Amino acid sequence: MRFLVMIAAVTLAPMQAMAQPWQPANGDKLEFDVLRDGGEFGSHIVKFSREGDTLTVDTDVVLKVAFGPITLFDYSHDVTEKYVGDRLTWVGSRTKKDGKWKTLSAQAGEGGLKVEGSKFKGLLPGKVIPSTHWNRDEMTLPTMFSTETGEMLPIKVKDRGVENIKAGGKTISARRFDVDSEIDASFWYDDQGRWVKCAFETQGSKIDYVLRKLPD
Repeated sequence: MRFLVMIAAVTLAPMQAMAQPWQPANGDKLEFDVLRDGGEFGSHIVKFSREGDTLTVDTDVVLKVAFGPITLFDYSHDVTEKYVGDRLTWVGSRTKKDGKWKTLSAQAGEGGLKVEGSKFKGLLPGKVIPSTHWNRDEMTLPTMFSTETGEMLPIKVKDRGVENIKAGGKTISARRFDVDSEIDASFWYDDQGRWVKCAFETQGSKIDYVLRKLPD
Protein backbone atom coordinates (compact mmCIF):
# COMPACT_ATOMS: atom_id res chain seq x y z
CA MET A 1 0.00 0.00 0.00
CA ARG A 2 2.68 2.44 -1.01
CA PHE A 3 0.01 4.91 -2.15
CA LEU A 4 -0.42 5.76 1.53
CA VAL A 5 3.03 7.33 1.53
CA MET A 6 2.74 9.29 -1.70
CA ILE A 7 4.01 12.86 -1.66
CA ALA A 8 3.29 15.75 -4.04
CA ALA A 9 5.04 17.95 -6.60
CA VAL A 10 1.81 19.22 -8.11
CA THR A 11 0.64 20.36 -11.55
CA LEU A 12 -3.04 21.27 -11.43
CA ALA A 13 -5.68 22.91 -13.57
CA PRO A 14 -6.96 26.26 -12.25
CA MET A 15 -8.49 25.80 -8.80
CA GLN A 16 -11.10 28.56 -8.91
CA ALA A 17 -13.79 26.11 -9.94
CA MET A 18 -13.23 23.89 -6.91
CA ALA A 19 -15.23 24.01 -3.70
CA GLN A 20 -13.74 25.17 -0.43
CA PRO A 21 -12.02 22.46 1.65
CA TRP A 22 -14.38 20.25 3.62
CA GLN A 23 -14.73 20.95 7.35
CA PRO A 24 -15.74 17.60 8.92
CA ALA A 25 -18.35 17.71 11.67
CA ASN A 26 -18.10 15.84 14.95
CA GLY A 27 -19.04 12.21 14.33
CA ASP A 28 -18.50 12.25 10.55
CA LYS A 29 -17.06 9.11 8.97
CA LEU A 30 -15.62 8.06 5.63
CA GLU A 31 -15.97 4.28 5.45
CA PHE A 32 -14.59 2.49 2.41
CA ASP A 33 -14.77 -1.16 1.45
CA VAL A 34 -11.53 -2.02 -0.33
CA LEU A 35 -11.86 -4.42 -3.26
CA ARG A 36 -9.12 -6.36 -5.03
CA ASP A 37 -10.13 -7.38 -8.57
CA GLY A 38 -13.74 -7.04 -7.42
CA GLY A 39 -13.34 -9.26 -4.35
CA GLU A 40 -13.13 -8.41 -0.66
CA PHE A 41 -9.72 -7.07 0.38
CA GLY A 42 -10.34 -5.01 3.52
CA SER A 43 -11.49 -1.63 4.76
CA HIS A 44 -10.27 1.95 5.15
CA ILE A 45 -12.18 3.98 7.73
CA VAL A 46 -11.65 7.63 8.71
CA LYS A 47 -13.45 9.02 11.79
CA PHE A 48 -13.68 12.66 12.84
CA SER A 49 -14.30 14.11 16.30
CA ARG A 50 -14.38 17.74 17.45
CA GLU A 51 -14.04 19.26 20.89
CA GLY A 52 -13.99 23.03 20.85
CA ASP A 53 -11.35 24.15 18.35
CA THR A 54 -9.67 20.73 18.28
CA LEU A 55 -10.24 18.20 15.47
CA THR A 56 -9.10 14.60 15.90
CA VAL A 57 -8.93 12.32 12.85
CA ASP A 58 -8.55 8.56 13.31
CA THR A 59 -7.72 6.39 10.30
CA ASP A 60 -7.89 2.59 10.41
CA VAL A 61 -6.74 0.53 7.40
CA VAL A 62 -6.96 -3.27 7.41
CA LEU A 63 -6.09 -5.30 4.29
CA LYS A 64 -5.78 -9.07 4.12
CA VAL A 65 -5.47 -11.85 1.55
CA ALA A 66 -5.79 -15.44 2.69
CA PHE A 67 -5.95 -18.82 0.98
CA GLY A 68 -7.73 -21.13 3.36
CA PRO A 69 -5.78 -21.07 6.65
CA ILE A 70 -2.74 -19.48 4.99
CA THR A 71 -2.41 -15.68 5.13
CA LEU A 72 -0.71 -14.34 2.01
CA PHE A 73 -0.90 -10.63 2.80
CA ASP A 74 -1.68 -8.85 6.07
CA TYR A 75 -1.43 -5.06 6.39
CA SER A 76 -2.68 -2.71 9.11
CA HIS A 77 -2.20 1.05 9.35
CA ASP A 78 -3.64 3.14 12.18
CA VAL A 79 -3.18 6.92 12.23
CA THR A 80 -4.29 9.68 14.58
CA GLU A 81 -4.07 13.35 13.55
CA LYS A 82 -4.82 16.30 15.81
CA TYR A 83 -5.53 19.86 14.65
CA VAL A 84 -6.13 23.08 16.55
CA GLY A 85 -7.99 25.32 14.14
CA ASP A 86 -6.34 24.61 10.79
CA ARG A 87 -2.94 23.83 12.35
CA LEU A 88 -1.67 20.26 12.49
CA THR A 89 -0.29 19.71 16.00
CA TRP A 90 0.34 15.96 16.25
CA VAL A 91 0.43 12.74 14.21
CA GLY A 92 0.95 9.22 15.48
CA SER A 93 0.77 5.91 13.63
CA ARG A 94 1.31 2.17 13.87
CA THR A 95 1.88 0.04 10.78
CA LYS A 96 2.02 -3.75 10.45
CA LYS A 97 3.62 -5.00 7.27
CA ASP A 98 5.23 -8.38 6.59
CA GLY A 99 4.42 -9.37 10.16
CA LYS A 100 6.41 -6.51 11.66
CA TRP A 101 5.18 -3.38 13.42
CA LYS A 102 6.70 0.08 13.12
CA THR A 103 5.62 3.37 14.65
CA LEU A 104 5.73 7.07 13.85
CA SER A 105 5.18 10.21 15.89
CA ALA A 106 5.28 13.85 14.87
CA GLN A 107 4.83 16.85 17.13
CA ALA A 108 4.39 20.47 16.07
CA GLY A 109 6.90 22.86 17.59
CA GLU A 110 8.98 25.89 16.85
CA GLY A 111 10.06 25.83 13.23
CA GLY A 112 7.84 22.98 12.04
CA LEU A 113 6.86 19.37 12.65
CA LYS A 114 9.39 17.25 14.56
CA VAL A 115 9.23 13.72 13.16
CA GLU A 116 10.34 10.37 14.56
CA GLY A 117 9.71 7.87 11.77
CA SER A 118 11.23 4.66 10.47
CA LYS A 119 12.82 6.37 7.46
CA PHE A 120 12.99 10.01 8.53
CA LYS A 121 13.87 11.70 11.80
CA GLY A 122 14.05 15.46 11.87
CA LEU A 123 12.19 18.71 11.39
CA LEU A 124 9.75 19.37 8.56
CA PRO A 125 9.19 23.12 8.07
CA GLY A 126 6.16 24.77 6.48
CA LYS A 127 2.68 23.37 5.96
CA VAL A 128 2.44 19.58 6.24
CA ILE A 129 -0.57 17.49 5.19
CA PRO A 130 -0.54 13.82 6.27
CA SER A 131 -1.02 11.18 3.58
CA THR A 132 -4.42 10.06 4.88
CA HIS A 133 -6.18 11.39 1.75
CA TRP A 134 -9.32 12.81 3.40
CA ASN A 135 -8.01 16.37 3.03
CA ARG A 136 -8.35 17.46 -0.60
CA ASP A 137 -5.62 20.08 -0.08
CA GLU A 138 -3.24 17.12 -0.27
CA MET A 139 -3.68 17.49 -4.03
CA THR A 140 -2.52 21.13 -4.09
CA LEU A 141 0.75 21.24 -2.15
CA PRO A 142 4.23 20.44 -3.49
CA THR A 143 4.85 17.96 -0.63
CA MET A 144 2.86 15.47 1.42
CA PHE A 145 3.86 13.71 4.63
CA SER A 146 4.01 9.90 4.79
CA THR A 147 2.17 8.68 7.86
CA GLU A 148 3.88 5.32 7.45
CA THR A 149 7.58 6.23 7.33
CA GLY A 150 7.89 10.00 7.84
CA GLU A 151 9.39 10.46 4.37
CA MET A 152 8.59 13.20 1.88
CA LEU A 153 8.39 11.50 -1.52
CA PRO A 154 7.88 13.21 -4.90
CA ILE A 155 4.74 12.72 -7.02
CA LYS A 156 2.92 14.52 -9.79
CA VAL A 157 -0.80 15.27 -9.65
CA LYS A 158 -3.10 16.09 -12.57
CA ASP A 159 -6.57 17.57 -12.16
CA ARG A 160 -8.78 15.57 -14.54
CA GLY A 161 -11.91 17.62 -13.94
CA VAL A 162 -15.39 16.60 -12.83
CA GLU A 163 -16.85 13.16 -13.54
CA ASN A 164 -20.03 11.32 -12.59
CA ILE A 165 -19.23 8.40 -10.29
CA LYS A 166 -21.01 6.04 -7.90
CA ALA A 167 -20.32 6.65 -4.21
CA GLY A 168 -22.37 5.92 -1.11
CA GLY A 169 -24.97 4.13 -3.22
CA LYS A 170 -25.61 7.24 -5.34
CA THR A 171 -24.44 8.76 -8.60
CA ILE A 172 -22.65 12.02 -7.81
CA SER A 173 -20.32 14.54 -9.43
CA ALA A 174 -16.72 14.41 -8.20
CA ARG A 175 -13.41 15.93 -9.23
CA ARG A 176 -10.74 13.42 -10.19
CA PHE A 177 -7.02 13.76 -9.47
CA ASP A 178 -4.53 11.34 -11.04
CA VAL A 179 -1.44 10.83 -8.90
CA ASP A 180 1.79 9.67 -10.56
CA SER A 181 4.11 7.94 -8.10
CA GLU A 182 5.53 4.48 -7.34
CA ILE A 183 1.93 3.35 -7.68
CA ASP A 184 -0.27 5.45 -9.97
CA ALA A 185 -3.58 6.19 -8.24
CA SER A 186 -6.72 8.24 -8.82
CA PHE A 187 -8.63 10.09 -6.10
CA TRP A 188 -12.09 11.66 -6.35
CA TYR A 189 -13.55 14.45 -4.15
CA ASP A 190 -17.16 15.64 -4.29
CA ASP A 191 -18.36 19.25 -4.57
CA GLN A 192 -18.07 19.63 -0.78
CA GLY A 193 -14.45 18.50 -0.86
CA ARG A 194 -15.14 15.07 0.67
CA TRP A 195 -13.02 12.10 -0.39
CA VAL A 196 -15.41 9.70 -2.11
CA LYS A 197 -13.40 7.24 -4.22
CA CYS A 198 -9.94 5.85 -4.93
CA ALA A 199 -8.59 3.42 -7.53
CA PHE A 200 -5.16 2.11 -8.49
CA GLU A 201 -3.34 -0.95 -9.81
CA THR A 202 -0.54 -2.84 -8.07
CA GLN A 203 1.18 -6.14 -8.79
CA GLY A 204 -1.30 -6.90 -11.56
CA SER A 205 -4.38 -6.33 -9.38
CA LYS A 206 -6.97 -3.54 -9.53
CA ILE A 207 -7.78 -1.94 -6.17
CA ASP A 208 -11.04 0.00 -5.72
CA TYR A 209 -12.27 2.01 -2.74
CA VAL A 210 -16.08 1.92 -2.50
CA LEU A 211 -17.62 4.48 -0.12
CA ARG A 212 -20.38 2.94 2.00
CA LYS A 213 -22.25 6.16 2.75
CA LEU A 214 -21.84 9.89 2.20
CA PRO A 215 -21.54 11.92 5.43
CA ASP A 216 -24.73 13.86 6.24
